[in-house]
Amino acid sequence: MNKFLVFLFLVYGTALIAEEMKPLTAQEQAVVNGKLTEVAKNTTSISSSFVQIKNLNVLSEKIKSTGVFYFKKENVIRWEYKKPYKYILIFNGSKVSINDGVKTNRFDANANRIFQQINSTILASMKGVVTESPDFKISFFKTKNQYIVKLVPRSEDILKYISLIEIHFDNRYYSVTEINLYEKSGDYTNIVFKNREFNKPLPDSLFNPGN
Repeated sequence: MNKFLVFLFLVYGTALIAEEMKPLTAQEQAVVNGKLTEVAKNTTSISSSFVQIKNLNVLSEKIKSTGVFYFKKENVIRWEYKKPYKYILIFNGSKVSINDGVKTNRFDANANRIFQQINSTILASMKGVVTESPDFKISFFKTKNQYIVKLVPRSEDILKYISLIEIHFDNRYYSVTEINLYEKSGDYTNIVFKNREFNKPLPDSLFNPGN
């Protein structure tokens, strides 16, 4: 796997769920879909801290990172990693910028099908339309406090790397609490969002890769 994909998998990942998951009925799915769409329409921005745990089969220790996350309509996302290393990852539509504190590298997400798929999935989850994607086999589950949407890629090319994506939504705000990814290799990563704030004014400069 090339370095670009390795970096990608350090950013997006999955967690094992301890709570019992129960599948949603068709009626429950319709209700959840409606709520996700309604909340997304009324959400102009999200600010949150996050904790990311990367689990690699070849390492006994887990790799932990922390930082802050920002989302602003329509299609702008900023991941700002603070520990153990400082770097900034910005999605602006299909454009991706990575600032490691020394220089900024820019990529076109459309040039890499896997990166494009994950980018669009993250954006769709923030916009409440993740369940509409034709690129995945989608199933719904619930626990005591969350709804979980499981997405299995239909593309054989993507399945070579990604076996499952999970999006967790709390059942109070219908907003993303975790973004998870299983890799075919058995590695997985878990990102948990904390201290979320909604509809807080965010300056456009925050999504400038140089800031």
